[in-house]
Amino acid sequence: MSRARRTPLHGLAAAALALAAGLARAEKAPLSDEELGAVAGKGVAILVHLELNAGLLTGQAIDSRVSAGFAVGGQTTYLVAQNFGGLLDLFAITLSAGTNAAGQDYLAIGMPSFIGAQEFGVRAIGVQTDPNATVTKSLGSLLLNGSGTMTGQLNVWPK
Repeated sequence: MSRARRTPLHGLAAAALALAAGLARAEKAPLSDEELGAVAGKGVAILVHLELNAGLLTGQAIDSRVSAGFAVGGQTTYLVAQNFGGLLDLFAITLSAGTNAAGQDYLAIGMPSFIGAQEFGVRAIGVQTDPNATVTKSLGSLLLNGSGTMTGQLNVWPK
């Protein structure tokens, strides 16, 4: 077997080709509605790794809350969700455009094929008159642990 002999010219030619490829760009041009409608592809996939107040998992003292107030008979009462957080993984949520049989355009949101959760949710749920007070009479908690798979899609279209 014979090997081709490399010369400094080979390296120079490769560098020139790489430079030319890097400099070759098309100018940006706006697309008309018709041109944009003709664009086809597989859509976009979104992968999510969410760590929200993740210090809760290691015992850090975190006091986060989401509250909603309701006024009844002059008294405001708050629904308080205290210490919302944990870890959540979603692989992969897809977004793609489509047209149904009636010619209506829609956005197809594909359900994640994998969902993983570690202590993801709310540690205490309470109803009280002070939204900033510690929840002392908790109605419980809602925490997700484990993994699962999903199939299907949610279709959204304009009115």
